[in-house]
Amino acid sequence: MRILTPLRALSAAAAITLLAGCSGGSSQVVPLAGGNGTTGHLISRQLVNSRSGQHTRSWMAQPNMLARLTYVGDVLANSVTVFSRNGAIQGQIGGLSSPDGIFIDPNRNLWVANSGADNVLKFKRGAITPSKTLNDPGGEPNDATICSNHTVYVSGYGSTSIEVYASGSTNPTGVLSYPGELQNDFLTCDTAGNVFATIVDGSFHGGVVEFPGGNQSGATQLPISLQGPGGIKQDNAGNLLITDQSAQTITEYTEAGSPTGNSIHTGFDCLDLAVSMDGRVVGCALYISGGTSEAQSYTFPAGAIHRTYSGSFVLPYGFGFDPDSKGL
Repeated sequence: MRILTPLRALSAAAAITLLAGCSGGSSQVVPLAGGNGTTGHLISRQLVNSRSGQHTRSWMAQPNMLARLTYVGDVLANSVTVFSRNGAIQGQIGGLSSPDGIFIDPNRNLWVANSGADNVLKFKRGAITPSKTLNDPGGEPNDATICSNHTVYVSGYGSTSIEVYASGSTNPTGVLSYPGELQNDFLTCDTAGNVFATIVDGSFHGGVVEFPGGNQSGATQLPISLQGPGGIKQDNAGNLLITDQSAQTITEYTEAGSPTGNSIHTGFDCLDLAVSMDGRVVGCALYISGGTSEAQSYTFPAGAIHRTYSGSFVLPYGFGFDPDSKGL
């Protein structure tokens, strides 16, 4: 089972209607309590995966090496769309299987949590076929992050643990876990090698757990409460930026978990998160109930809309900037 909080605003019947194009498999919808009385739903991964037979044609215009790209994944269209700096579509990677969170490493490689196939795929810049596959049997990966020592960390719906891949390994070499976790959602690694995860606990409340140095020892839950935990990234000031899907916000916290006072309202459910190198622009995929879903970037902390990324999305989920992208 996966917690798909973008559907929090829908009734059970409406949630099934949204995915009505998915043939095969049964569905189960269970209320998920939010901190303000809103509800989300548990949607069976089997229902989502039944769309995995849909394949989008892959193509890519070879980008200028100095170009700054933006990536938007679509969990139901089974694709990642690539945009240029001005928001024009640069290409598309198709044939994926329920791609969730995405991560762009310092070398501009794209990593996709390909949850329907239980793996994480690495694409070199401008490529439409993967150059590396991390195996995550039964893990249904949702997000990945890489620390400076090249260790990869992967969260997933099929496991209450975070899978650890030592540098160069394509199979898990260890796990991280925290007592009482029901699900790890999104991940980030700071410059010191500390790993942070947004989580849902056994009471269906959202929070953030820190694993110091990317290790199990000393793991602690920060004093951050989230109604609908979403993306998490470190900004250029060394703070954490976190999306709350239910509250429809992007908020900055210190690494100790204290709010800095900087927060913006996105207007819609904000999922995976990206932050520009200078911290002046943030962006996320948006689920818009009853409307055309898209991805959007905002100035931070002012909160003005910076750019909209449109591409005939069904359910956009993953979102990422090139790591050297500057704000404006």
